[in-house]
Amino acid sequence: MRKSLQTASSLLLIAATALSACGAPAATTAPEATQAPEATQASEATQAPEATVGTEATTAPEAPAVSDVVLKVTAAGAGQATWIRNFNPFSNNLLFPTQNGMYEPLMINNRIKGELVPWLATEYAWSEDLLTLTFTIREGVLWSDGEPLTAGDVAFTFNYLKEKPGLAGYGLVAVAEGGYIDAITAPDDTHVDFTFNRVYTPGFYDLIAQNIVPEHIWAEVADPVTFTNDDPVASGPFTEVVNFQDQVYQVDRNPNYWQPGKPEIQGLSMPIFATNDVAATMFVNGDTEWTGQFFPNVDEAVIAQNPDDLNCWWPAVTSDGFFIMNGTKQPWDDPIVRKAVSMSFDREQLILVAFQGKTTAADITGLSSGYAAWKVEDLSTLGDNWATLDVEKANQMLDEAGYTKGADGIRLNKDGTPIAAELLMVNGFSDWLAIAPIVKKSLESLGFQITINNYDPGVTFGKWFVGDFDVSLYFGVDADTPYTYYRNLMSAETFKPIGEETGFGQNIWRIVVPEADEQLEIFASTGDPAVQKEAAQELQRIFAENAPVLPLWHAPTFYCYNDSRVDGWASEENPFVRAMPIAINSTGEQILQMIAWTAK
Repeated sequence: MRKSLQTASSLLLIAATALSACGAPAATTAPEATQAPEATQASEATQAPEATVGTEATTAPEAPAVSDVVLKVTAAGAGQATWIRNFNPFSNNLLFPTQNGMYEPLMINNRIKGELVPWLATEYAWSEDLLTLTFTIREGVLWSDGEPLTAGDVAFTFNYLKEKPGLAGYGLVAVAEGGYIDAITAPDDTHVDFTFNRVYTPGFYDLIAQNIVPEHIWAEVADPVTFTNDDPVASGPFTEVVNFQDQVYQVDRNPNYWQPGKPEIQGLSMPIFATNDVAATMFVNGDTEWTGQFFPNVDEAVIAQNPDDLNCWWPAVTSDGFFIMNGTKQPWDDPIVRKAVSMSFDREQLILVAFQGKTTAADITGLSSGYAAWKVEDLSTLGDNWATLDVEKANQMLDEAGYTKGADGIRLNKDGTPIAAELLMVNGFSDWLAIAPIVKKSLESLGFQITINNYDPGVTFGKWFVGDFDVSLYFGVDADTPYTYYRNLMSAETFKPIGEETGFGQNIWRIVVPEADEQLEIFASTGDPAVQKEAAQELQRIFAENAPVLPLWHAPTFYCYNDSRVDGWASEENPFVRAMPIAINSTGEQILQMIAWTAK
């Protein structure tokens, strides 16, 4: 069976990035490539579409005719007081554009278009038993120092992650202890074999997202954890660090980039910024031209200051923003309570105040439009719609479930203790802080005692990760398929006891629904899209029945740009990619924007 890769229409996304929102473009009906990859016979490897990379993509790079434009960037999650040089792609403290700018992945899952774009790998094929996945590596690609990139570099990267403790990377989950990959080998210069220890088709997305490093450089690194990689050798569009100061640094184009004439601009300059407000002022003043920050009152306070050049597009196609409750504490461990809480929220009001109305309300599946191909057609088949405002019914549900109100009007747990909770909020998250009083009032309409406490981002993340909170807002979960999405929301696999650290989006609320694990196993152990879709729709039913988190809005991707010097920007009129610049936990999608620019 042949698996076709969809082409991108033009040649051309949490860490602390969050603060998220964007005017959603027209929903894309995700084609096959957004579903888990089908099983393919090794002899029928998928042919990469030439239109994606150009007809001469595998020839030696020509001297490109490029401009001298250096774009100024404030990447999401990068705000700080001073730059500390670190271009190590295995680090959690790396600088933009190390990840998916300097270094590149095997393939790019373009979530806006619902397309799988071949990149360093041109083809893939599953063995008949789904226990071996083979990638064909693009020929003619050079590292920025002129050495050839081969399948050996790919195998080295994954084995490096496997053998060197303390490294970070999308592929780590595959090769770490307890992972699903037993061996990575390169039988020749153009093929890499991944040997699985069990059938686990969603692992495809972990593997294609891993950025690849050159063996001839990293094999000589004594300590890759502390190595700052001051002068990177990489394959991406921007590799040359031509200036580095504590307040600004610049990275210029790769002299040996494998796509002739790309990137067309000279480089990227990263001026220091500390907060979103500072970034907004810089953007209005022309001191930055590509941003990943949330700007309050963006139309009047930002765009209106220079409507000819400044633009924002906030697509919301992949993740929902959540209200989360700690499932290890009463009464938040009760699905009835969670659904009642959901019915106390006026989602339209929250969206208007937080995001100036630039997104839409979530539904009881928690899935945004980027998962359209997976969703049930009729939400009413999933049960009562607890994602709509109905305070009277919510109070009735709580009464009937035994959560009565005391003489003072405060609702009580079943053991007679008052229901009191801290609403954890985050300093600097201006969209969340704007709606905190509304969320508090909504919860109080059910008879709960609520106290708002604000913490700095690092403190907040630490509390989330170890389960030290009552209720809070949360960014959502950005996942390639419903498998990873629902696994992170309600699976025993991602559950950690209180006090043990979990990761971003990985069951921070500590709620397990055993029925979900059964469907997740069905999904992961097949390459049949029809079986996977059926499992995904069962997972939607299970989610709607249990409400482990409360979807509030389709979380936007913050992205603004100044088009006075450069064309080729992704926009609502030309929605070819999510173009938010992100320092850490980025996706390959931002590379598609980097190579799409054309200087005016």
